[in-house]
Amino acid sequence: MLKIVLLACILMFFILPLQAENVFIWNYDAKDVFNCTEAGGSISSAYWIEQTLTFNGHTFNTDTLLPTDLSTYDVVFVLTGWYSC
Repeated sequence: MLKIVLLACILMFFILPLQAENVFIWNYDAKDVFNCTEAGGSISSAYWIEQTLTFNGHTFNTDTLLPTDLSTYDVVFVLTGWYSC
C-alpha cells in the first residue's frame, strides 16, 4: 500500500507538472504599467507571468477581454492591475 501511495505522489508532483499547460492571462488593465529596471523599461502586470510560463514551456494567450468560453484553457490568471487611491 505504501508503494502505491509513493508512486501516486511521484506521479502527481513530479511527472504531471512537466506537461505543458494551455494558459489564459486576462490582463484587465493593460494600460497600468510600471518601470522595471530588470526588464529594461515599462512593463504591464502580465510581463513576469508571461516570462515564467515561456521559460517553463507553457503556451499562453494574453488579452484584455475575458473570453466567454474558458473551457479550452487549463489555467486562467486574472490580473486586475495595481490598486491605487
